[in-house]
Formats: sequence, C-alpha cells, structure tokens
Amino acid sequence: MVTTNAVREHPIEPGLDGSDIDDTGIRDSGWDDSYWGPGDPDFGTATPPRFTFADPHAAGLFHADDEHVSIHNRGTGSAAALIFLDDGRVELRRLGPGETITLPDEDSFTYLQAPRGDDGRPVVFGGVWVHQGRAMPVTIPIPSEREFLAQRYLTPWSTDWVGGLAGCRLRDPAEDHISYQYRSGGTTFTVRNAGDTWVAVVHRAGSEYTVVECGPHERVDFSISPHSAHSDVFSVVGPRLDGSPGRAPYVSASGTVHPGWAARPGAATAYGSVVIMLGSLMYSALPKRNLYLAFSDRRRGCGRVHR
Repeated sequence: MVTTNAVREHPIEPGLDGSDIDDTGIRDSGWDDSYWGPGDPDFGTATPPRFTFADPHAAGLFHADDEHVSIHNRGTGSAAALIFLDDGRVELRRLGPGETITLPDEDSFTYLQAPRGDDGRPVVFGGVWVHQGRAMPVTIPIPSEREFLAQRYLTPWSTDWVGGLAGCRLRDPAEDHISYQYRSGGTTFTVRNAGDTWVAVVHRAGSEYTVVECGPHERVDFSISPHSAHSDVFSVVGPRLDGSPGRAPYVSASGTVHPGWAARPGAATAYGSVVIMLGSLMYSALPKRNLYLAFSDRRRGCGRVHR
C-alpha cells in the first residue's frame, strides 16, 4: 500500500527544473494543446510555470499496483498522463471517463493532469513514480486503489467498517437493477448491475476479504467451492452519499508543494447480502435473476479483485 504522505528522498520530477527532454515525435503524435507538455513555452524552462493543483479524489483518479502499475479514471471528466521515461522519452496518454491505462514497467514518473485552466495555467492532480515495476511514495500522490475504494464505498479498509453493513443506508436493489445468479451446487456466483451507477461487491470467504467494482450494465463473477465448510458472504455496496470536501495539493508561501487530503467519507449505502454455504443458498437480500436469461446474457464481465 502506498504511503501517501511520504516525501521522496531523491525526487525525480522531470520538466519542472529545466532538464533536457527528448520530445522527438511528440509534436507529430497529435499533442493536445490543452495539456502541459513538450513544445509549450512554459515546459522544461529554468523557471517552472505557476501550477494549479486539483483534487484527484474528487476527480475519481487512482492507481493500482498489481502485475503492472495502472491508472484508472472513475470520474466524469477527462485527464491526461504525461509519462517521463528513464531513457528521456515523453509520452502523453489521454484518460477518459471509465478508462484505464497501464504504465510501462521501466522506471518512469507520470503527472496526471486536467486540461489547462481558463488562465492557461497547467492543472496537476499528482504523480505516480514507477521504480523497478512498482509504484513508490511521492509528495503529491494519486490515491491507491484501496484508498479510492474505501473513500467511495464501505469496505473492510474503511474507518467506519466496524459492524460491517450495520448502519448503512439501504438502497432498493430491484429499483437500481442489482441482482445475482447462483445455481445450487454451482461453482460460480454472479452479481449483475443493469443500472446506471457503479457498485462494489465485498466478498468474505472465512476471514479473507476481496472487493470488486462492477460498472453500469456489467457483471462480476466469483468462483466458490460447493464443498467448502465456511460460508461465502457477498455484500453489494453503493456509492457513499454527501460527505465533506477535501483539499487539493497546494503551494505554501515559501513555494513548497504540500499534499492535500481526501474528503470526509459520506454515509455508506448498501443493497444487502447473499450467503452461500456448502453449495446452498442460506440467505438473500437481493433479487435472483432468471437462470435462462442470465446464461443467455452476452454482456461482458467486469471488475478488478482487490484483496
């Protein structure tokens, strides 16, 4: 898990200190003038531009560190990743709503940006430093996946998880088109989201937890053993409501860049749980989808498992 308030001992922040940048091919690749990068008069100069900082939590941006480091956009706005590679190359990758990009395994530093402000100043959400294929701590971080999930939903890593779903605001799964599919003795449990809102599924198998997001009009599948002595509990949670705003990174009077902080999480919501043990349905608070319709549904599965 990334330590979000750590300061890198030997920061590598290319493009801010006038360092030489090999921008060969950048202009030919359709560089978007709305983002800060090579070819701009305020890029790679001895005096860096006056940056504006934005809140990555509010924008729905996070990074995941599995086999490869990836950046995800769960927000409604577009962003761009400005990737500085160790060999001097620079890449721009756009990141639209709901999209994901995988960063190169080689050493790199990536700035996540919003389009320039009305005053022309570059807008930066934060950075992701990849060293030997792993994400490292930085001064102004992009949230980790675990931090993002705990902020958006009620998860086992949330500070208000004590008691599980007790105290959650219950939502109507039928009204929001949330359902499940399971056949007695089967080895697959499926949650289907035919609604228009992202949800997450918290799966408890014994003492182990996993959390998987499921987007609108998608499904997520879980493998279970019908012979296991422990119960499998699948709890579907919805986005949090209300909460207080956080603060984006900011620059103090001394010129030092400081990390911001996330908003106070809002009230947790949930649709209910399904409990399966020894291949049998023990409890359900979700509507069960017709098996024929479920098997004939060709929509793709979704979800990243987070343990």
